[in-house]
Amino acid sequence: MAKLDELQLHRGRVTPLKLACVLLFLLATSGCGFYLVATPARQLYWGVYARVRPMVSERDLLLSGKEVQGGVIGASEAAQPGLAAAQQATGAADEPAIDSGSTEQAAKQPEQQVAEQKTEQQQQEAGPGGGTAAASPHALTKELVQRVAQDNMVVVTWANYHYRDFVMNWVEHLQATGCEAFIVGAMDDKLLEFLLDKKVPTFSMSSGLSLGDFGWGSPTFHKMGREKINLLHSFTKMGFDVLISDVDTVWLRNPLPYMKQYPDADILTSSDHLSNTVTDEGLELWPQAASAANIGIMLFRPRANALAKEWVEELEKDANVWDQNAFNQLFTRGAKPSEGSQRLFECYDNKLKCGILPVSIFCSGHTGFTQRMPDKLGFKPYVVHATFQFSGTPGKRHRMRERLWWNALLDAARTVNRDVTLQATMPHFELVNYQLRQLRALFALATITGRAVILPALQCGMDRWWAPHGGIIPGSALELPYLCPADHVLELEAMTADLPEDQFGPAIAFREYSFLQNPQSADLIKSVVTLQVCQDAAKEGCVDSGDAGGGKLRPQLNEQQLKALLTQGQVAHAKVLRFTGGVERLFSGWADDATAQRFKRRLDQYGTIWCCVNAHPGHVWYDFFHDKMPHTDRHGRLVEGKWQPITGP
Repeated sequence: MAKLDELQLHRGRVTPLKLACVLLFLLATSGCGFYLVATPARQLYWGVYARVRPMVSERDLLLSGKEVQGGVIGASEAAQPGLAAAQQATGAADEPAIDSGSTEQAAKQPEQQVAEQKTEQQQQEAGPGGGTAAASPHALTKELVQRVAQDNMVVVTWANYHYRDFVMNWVEHLQATGCEAFIVGAMDDKLLEFLLDKKVPTFSMSSGLSLGDFGWGSPTFHKMGREKINLLHSFTKMGFDVLISDVDTVWLRNPLPYMKQYPDADILTSSDHLSNTVTDEGLELWPQAASAANIGIMLFRPRANALAKEWVEELEKDANVWDQNAFNQLFTRGAKPSEGSQRLFECYDNKLKCGILPVSIFCSGHTGFTQRMPDKLGFKPYVVHATFQFSGTPGKRHRMRERLWWNALLDAARTVNRDVTLQATMPHFELVNYQLRQLRALFALATITGRAVILPALQCGMDRWWAPHGGIIPGSALELPYLCPADHVLELEAMTADLPEDQFGPAIAFREYSFLQNPQSADLIKSVVTLQVCQDAAKEGCVDSGDAGGGKLRPQLNEQQLKALLTQGQVAHAKVLRFTGGVERLFSGWADDATAQRFKRRLDQYGTIWCCVNAHPGHVWYDFFHDKMPHTDRHGRLVEGKWQPITGP
């Protein structure tokens, strides 16, 4: 799959007609990065330069409750606004019974004990969610796990239908590492059917919880956290080494070989520690790295089953106890250094050996996304967990998009059932429309500052031809999606035409996406200032006026604010300004309606057509303002509600 390079804006030599400054556009999903560059003539370029992997979630592709063939499935509950979910785990409503070993249990009659032991065995065979193996062909059983386990180890995550895009991102990245020893717990039948259709190893949990988002700290959040511990208990009781992974993680290396290096470890856990205590890839030193363990990534071996059992019992005593706090109290109880090992330590009343996974390669959101610790140490991370972040679930998607670790949009374009109907074109248009939103923002910034845009390397989900086709021209060996020429999406003739400024606004200069690869451009990116579009402006110390040298800009800035921020101080003198964090969120609007209308008329000329479906006419025009409702398109047609492809005129 194609990946996006960093976007860079640079400053190079141009004709006086095409003023400087290139918007480097990171096409990969909302995390566009740009560089603003100055030339000896003090002209600036903004460049957009990318191999594209647009990072858009399947949730972003929903069609108001309609189903789109190929896996883009509409569901109203999945379109809820993101809440502040810290872990993308899910929980069960009817959890398996756990034998507490209490005096009350010891006092029961033998017949009663046998009956309850049989019930517990049935629940174990069925796994989390209740029921029996006979009741569900997809219940969690030892036989099911053995099919996917490798050397008795299995990687496990779980989710509900709302997080199916996270699930597929998790699965695809884990598969890309070469790891096939994984299984996904489906908390509802919709996700179960979805995963079975995708041929993803899965089991039914039938939790009965919401199909929507989980708000961090809510009763549902606390309840769904219990399911993680139930899974640990179930898998270890069946005799497996289980690597539990929250679904808001992205795996970049196969974790199984790493875990095998520590056969004496009963528990290995990720951590919220914010600095590394080692410079190799070994476990962190204890107690130097004694910050709270983060239970989003944990290896439990069967020897740790007793801890998992007690963990469940502690949580059942109080529905409001945070599962992570309960774990930290248990596993550090009586902790002391382990004889003969600096990396493992005695834990859980000296009954187990525990270790802290290195924060430089089993990353939290802070060490992975913010500090970029692996890059600084020259490591490739095994996994990055979207913690230490703001803006809830959308913020998690956005961070992964920024780092090109989100596959959902391209996957939808690749797997759609192409049958020369308008419905089959939707993944393609969703893919391109996402890029058009970012391009619209870049063209606006170029207009405001008098700079040029370096076009991105665009990704398309269907080829363009002169006759109806199912995405590929008959006889072609093209693999979809593909890196498409700019003229497949943009009307380059109109973009180079001399349009009257009183009607269309000032001309916008542009360059090819490979502009920065030209050896003559090498000096343009040596002077770089990075500007980040904040996710949560209230908490991140972001500016909307004055000196932008601090690098953090509030989203939704208007024409005057952006002009002031980008044309003075350190920013004005830099050869390259790099924008990250979602350029499409930066620009809020023009100073007056007349300017806005001129800009719209110009961009209405910039989109070309896609062709063709089996209709007369069969072509569809691209619309730079597809997400602005209501609006009139270039042909004067009123567009209300969600944009849909319309053939002609």
